[in-house]
Amino acid sequence: MDIIFQKVEHRYQRNTPFERLAIYDVDICLKSGHYYAVIGHTGSGKSTFIQHLNGLLQPTNGEVRVGEQVISSHKKEKKLKPLRKKVGVVFQFPEHQLFEETVEKDICFGPVNFGVTEEQAKRKARDVIQLVGLSEEFLGKSPFELSGGQMRRVAIAGVLAMEPEVLVLDEPTAGLDPRGQRELMDMFYELHKAKGLTVILVTHNMDDAARYADQVIVMHKGTVFLQGEPTEVFSHASELEGIGVSLPLSLQYKKLLEETCGVLLPESTLTAEKLTYELLQLIRKGEKR
Repeated sequence: MDIIFQKVEHRYQRNTPFERLAIYDVDICLKSGHYYAVIGHTGSGKSTFIQHLNGLLQPTNGEVRVGEQVISSHKKEKKLKPLRKKVGVVFQFPEHQLFEETVEKDICFGPVNFGVTEEQAKRKARDVIQLVGLSEEFLGKSPFELSGGQMRRVAIAGVLAMEPEVLVLDEPTAGLDPRGQRELMDMFYELHKAKGLTVILVTHNMDDAARYADQVIVMHKGTVFLQGEPTEVFSHASELEGIGVSLPLSLQYKKLLEETCGVLLPESTLTAEKLTYELLQLIRKGEKR
């Protein structure tokens, strides 16, 4: 299921003295099955952009086509339920949206609300709780007795129980420690690979963008500034720095090493693991001389 933005614009509080242009002239195609990272400085339009993916916001100009469904500026879209089943959104701190007395009931709430029987919903709950790295024992617990990281996994399980084709992640690791961040990001990547999910990640973490995404979209002042594979996008270092977007740490270290040691490392050195590998290769070559 491809998602196509055609000349999309959104203005908040339109036709009032407080009108504000948030995004404009967004022309982009998000191909099914890819992993996208959406990056950009605060206020660049990232959150407004992703809220158009499942109809939380309607364009004030242009149209968004999600599969066969079209959301345009010309008419108010009423049948959004099927779309919101296909496009699951994990907002920042999703654990704040937990409300049921047990984990099982919280996970089942969405599927039951969309017409699934209670028994089917319970089966889904048993499946997805394991997908997010928790055992079935958690289903009978109160979500409010869990740790913050566990609560977040339960909230994510509730989104996955809807069996979305597209998973939108808005800073999903905010507030977690480094280990928790890596575990959660690895989990999303495994789901993307195993289920063929289209993933759209909004992040300020350039290392996550470089490590997991096969396409990076850079937003700046409300429109798309750059788009391409991570190696291509992050090769525009000076342009990115000019709009307040930093490079992944591995690329910063790569640049420093090249300048101080007079070596040239591959452009594909986007992660700490890849940088370590390339440095070991250089050391081994030096030892053989």
